[in-house]
Amino acid sequence: MPELLGLKAGDIFTWENYPFFEHEEKIRRWFLFLGYQSIEAMVFQITTTTKLHYYQHGNKRGNHNFFKLPANIGGLEQESIIDLTLYFERRQEKDFVNYQSDIHKQGTLKQDQINTLVRCIKSDKKIPQIIKKDIYGYLKDAGFKVTV
Repeated sequence: MPELLGLKAGDIFTWENYPFFEHEEKIRRWFLFLGYQSIEAMVFQITTTTKLHYYQHGNKRGNHNFFKLPANIGGLEQESIIDLTLYFERRQEKDFVNYQSDIHKQGTLKQDQINTLVRCIKSDKKIPQIIKKDIYGYLKDAGFKVTV
């Protein structure tokens, strides 16, 4: 799998002044990089959130397919949520190239977090099977053990 700006599957990165959320001011966003498909120049990423209260039982996202990452894992400054129900974003390679000075690798998940991620992806009904296979391959290429 080709890397993109030094990022590989399993890396946590920040994007300063993230330009693709029209409904929010341009702020620093944290993402999990899931892979880069060079043929279509497509990048797979999932945003993180620190709004943990949304995910408590009975709250608006309490039934989502998500998992928590503790602070300091992958460079995260705060405990965060990876929410697969909100699906993942697909950005074009050119988006990364155009904004490369705003994109910074913060760290890499550990194998146990990757195991949790893979379980969540595997159980998700909205992510197409072909995308799941691509992500599993990207994680393997990045050196993680992936059992599906």
